[in-house]
Amino acid sequence: MKKEITYKSWRFEVDIHRTKEVYDNVEMGSPESCQCNACKNFSANRENIYPVEIKKLLTELGVDYKKESEVCHYCQLENGKHFYGGWFHFKGKIVAGEDCKVNLPNGGSEVNTTPVNEYFQIGFMKGANLSFFAPDERNELVQVEFLATSDWVLGY
Repeated sequence: MKKEITYKSWRFEVDIHRTKEVYDNVEMGSPESCQCNACKNFSANRENIYPVEIKKLLTELGVDYKKESEVCHYCQLENGKHFYGGWFHFKGKIVAGEDCKVNLPNGGSEVNTTPVNEYFQIGFMKGANLSFFAPDERNELVQVEFLATSDWVLGY
C-alpha cells in the first residue's frame, strides 16, 4: 500500500507496509552493532537527539528510529557537544522537494540539510547506502540523512 506523506517542503510516495516489514526484521541499528564509545553514547541519548516531530515523521514513514542504517561520530565541538551524522531508508520516492545530495562541479558531492531545531538537521535523497533493504529494492529507496549534536551522557 502506497501513501503520500508531506513534511515541510517535501512530498513522498511511501510503501509504508514494506518499509515497516524491513525494519521489523532488523535486530538492531548501526550504533548497537558498533559498540564504540561514540555509538554507545548515541544509543544512550537517542531519545533526546531526535526531535519529537522527527520521531513522528519516521514512524509515519514506517521507519523504526531506533534502527539507524548508519551513525557516524564526526567530532567533539568547541561547545563540548558531539557532532553526529547518519541515515535511514524508506521504500518510496520524493514526489516534490529538493534532493539533498548536491553533485560538486569537480566531482564528489555534499549533502544540504534543513534545520529542524538548533541541534538537528534533516534531508532526503535518492539513495541506498548501507541499506537494510534487499539489493533488488535499492533503486526504489529514499535515504533520510540527518546531522545532530548531542551531549556526552556516558559516565566515561
